[in-house]
Amino acid sequence: MNKKEKKYLFTLGCLTLIAIMYQLMQPTPVDWSESYSSTDKKPFGAYILSEQLPVLFPNKEINENQFPIFEAPLNYDQKNWIFINTEFSLDQFETQLLMDEVNYGSHVFISARKMENSFADSLGFELNQKLPLINPSANSLDSLLKKPLNFVNPELKEPNGWNFPITLNEVYFSVFDTSRTVILGSDNRDNINFIKIEHGEGAFFLHTSPFLFTNYFLKNPEKYDYAFKALSYLPETDTYWDEYYKVGKLAYSSPFRFIVSKPNLRRAWFLALTGLILYLLFKSKRMQRAIPEIKPLSNTSIEFARTIGNLHLNKGSHKDLFEKKYSFFLDYLRTNLNIDTNKLTEETIKKVSQRSGIPEEQTKELFHRVELFSTKEAVTDKELQSITEQIDNFYKNSQR
Repeated sequence: MNKKEKKYLFTLGCLTLIAIMYQLMQPTPVDWSESYSSTDKKPFGAYILSEQLPVLFPNKEINENQFPIFEAPLNYDQKNWIFINTEFSLDQFETQLLMDEVNYGSHVFISARKMENSFADSLGFELNQKLPLINPSANSLDSLLKKPLNFVNPELKEPNGWNFPITLNEVYFSVFDTSRTVILGSDNRDNINFIKIEHGEGAFFLHTSPFLFTNYFLKNPEKYDYAFKALSYLPETDTYWDEYYKVGKLAYSSPFRFIVSKPNLRRAWFLALTGLILYLLFKSKRMQRAIPEIKPLSNTSIEFARTIGNLHLNKGSHKDLFEKKYSFFLDYLRTNLNIDTNKLTEETIKKVSQRSGIPEEQTKELFHRVELFSTKEAVTDKELQSITEQIDNFYKNSQR
C-alpha cells in the first residue's frame, strides 16, 4: 500500500469516526413505531401488559402463541385468546376455526384499529378507517388534544372517564348487528369503541384502540386501569397471548429490513456502503502490474525413474530392475489398495482384483508371472519388457 492509498484510508477513517461521535452525541429519539409485542419495551410495545397477565388471571396458565390460527392449539376447550395489533384480518378458513373455538366456550379479546375481510363480514360489523397522527420527533403525547373514553357498565365506569389523545382513538364501530351485540364502551360523543358479540357458548370482545394497552399508557398511574378493566370482561381461565399476528413480526422478516428499520443502524449501513464505494473508486485508479508467468515445476520423479532405468539397462542387470519394479508394485498395492502383501495367497489375489476392478484371471496371471520371474536367476530383456508392460497396464486400468 503506497502513501497515497494510506492517505485516503486515513481520511475515510477520520470521517467515519467523526460521524459516529456525532451520532453518539445526539439525543436518542423516541421510537413511536407500533409492535404490540410482549418483548418490546418501547412506548407502543406490550411488555407491561404481558407481565401483568398472571395478575389479571391468577392461578391460571398463561401461554404465548407463536403460530397462525390454523396451527394454533385449538382443542375446543374453554380458554381466553388475546389479540392486540394494528390490524386483525383473517381469511375465511382462519375465521371459521376461530369461530368454532368460541362456539365451544372460548372468549376472544381483540383490540385493533383495523378489522375487516372474512372476520368482520362473519360477525357483521364495520369500522370507520382513520390513521393516527403522531409527530415522529415528539418526546411525549401530552400535548395532543384529548377526549374521554368510558365503559357502559356502572361498576367499571368513571365519572369523568379516561382522557386519551383524540388522534389515537378516532376509530369506532359504524355498523354492527344489534340483535347479538352488547355495547361495552364509547367516547363522550357516543361513538362506540368496545363491544361484545356472543357466539355459541363463548363471545368476542372487540376494541378499536390498541394504543391503550401499550407501555406508554400502562405506566401512567391515571390511565393504566382502563386496559385492565377492559380485560376484566374475560373469565378467569387459561389464557393465550398472541405473538404471531403482530405488525413488528411482519416488518422484520429479513435482516436487511431490520437494519433499515432502525435509524442508527440504517445510517451506519449507508455510511459503510458509501465508504466502500469510495475506496473502490480510488482503488480502481491503480494499474495492476504485469504478473510474470510462473512455469509449473517439472515432474522430477519421472526423470529420476528414467535415469535409474537407463542405468540398469546399460549395466544389463535386468533381474535387479525387475526386483525394484516388483517392490514398487507391492508398495502400490499397500498404499492404493490397502492390501497386506506379507503373504500373497489366493485370498490376497482376490482382494486385489476386487479393489482394482481388474478381472481375477488377469490378476492371477500377473502374480503368477511375477512369482515365476522372482525364482529365476536372471531375467532377459524381452521378459523384463513383457512383465513391465503387464504391470504398467495394471496401473493404468486400476480404479484406484
